Amino acid sequence: MMKLKNTPIKIYNEIAVKREDLCVSKPGPSFSKMRGLLERMINLKNLGYKNIGYTETSISMAGWGIAQIAKEIGLNAIIYDPQYIAYKKMPPHLKKLNYHRKMWTKFSPTIIPYPAGMASVNININRIDLLKKYSDAIMLPLGLPFQETITETAKQAQPLQGKYKSIVICVGSGTICAGILRSLSNVNIYGVMTRSGNIKIKKNKIIKKSKQTLNGLVGKPINLNIIDPGWEYTERSIIEAPFPCHPFYDLKAWEWLQENKNKLEEPILFWNIGA
Repeated sequence: MMKLKNTPIKIYNEIAVKREDLCVSKPGPSFSKMRGLLERMINLKNLGYKNIGYTETSISMAGWGIAQIAKEIGLNAIIYDPQYIAYKKMPPHLKKLNYHRKMWTKFSPTIIPYPAGMASVNININRIDLLKKYSDAIMLPLGLPFQETITETAKQAQPLQGKYKSIVICVGSGTICAGILRSLSNVNIYGVMTRSGNIKIKKNKIIKKSKQTLNGLVGKPINLNIIDPGWEYTERSIIEAPFPCHPFYDLKAWEWLQENKNKLEEPILFWNIGA
């Protein structure tokens, strides 16, 4: 059975880095959302579900994690695999997808191809297909935004209370950021968006997920800054990091940190979600 580990903080270029990419040993993905995913899938099994569906995207590690956990706890994972048009030269995000496909097969999931497009639309189409084909089935939400993940992330963050003045983290669904927000106070959090979007909406969603009230007379003393550098989802950072860092997610935030670290209050912590 998979074991989730407490992860170290290591120093790189005078920046402390929380190595959450080390929370799971191989052959699992280097992906800290595995913390909440494991608990959620065990809970779903206890509720009687036997088939767990997921609409995968081109650079996500979610399908890999779902396939592994399902295999280990006796569920059937159904991964909806996005199919793209043929390219003369395969772009980096599809090379990443091909690698993930190889990792899925190690755990024998059911793989169903679907035409790539807007994942938010395709998940509803795939959910209908899933429920037609399988009894006792449920489709997991995009980005795996589980309260279990927020709770487990908060446990990792809690021992860091008072040790750092600034924390930098990449933000997709904002689930991991919400866990940090739930646990800590008196800190500046910088959430760097991995795809361009509405900053105000993203910030409010993270605060809502964290179940916290910020500042004001009764709020937690904390400064949450959401930053949009203008990245596209399938655009990758090409800088080098001195530790394993996901080029489509965390590396975008590391790049922002390198460009702005002189403006941040020290000491600084970089929260590395995956590799």
